[in-house]
Amino acid sequence: DTEEIIEEATRPLADIPDAMSRPYVQKGLGNKMLEIMSWSLMEALTAENDYNQHIRRFLNILLGDDPDTAHLELIDNYNAQEAALRDQLLQLVQESLSRSDEFLYRISESRDRVAFAVEQKSQLKHQLEKIANSTAHP
Repeated sequence: DTEEIIEEATRPLADIPDAMSRPYVQKGLGNKMLEIMSWSLMEALTAENDYNQHIRRFLNILLGDDPDTAHLELIDNYNAQEAALRDQLLQLVQESLSRSDEFLYRISESRDRVAFAVEQKSQLKHQLEKIANSTAHP
């Protein structure tokens, strides 16, 4: 019955062993969603970092700073139209790199916060179990 479930979930906690005996507390402490989120964020971070490195390499090639391609004449700098197109392309690539850097920063910050929450939850669970066991077996 829904009403009984709500009443049980909202009943005041008497002590830590009482809290640890509640199914929703056990479920919350045992839930692995934060760990899954942390791994997903790490996978996104790795994928974006790979993409970011490709953008950086492409930018270095366009600027003539890539040692493997510096000897190639990719754009005729004396042709005004090609130089203008190169400048537009450089601007787009730099914007893309800037956005990728920002995305990497935000994903990294998010993952750090989720990893911190995972650690906090693990410590809380350990402390609650320790207190519950010491209270149950004096």
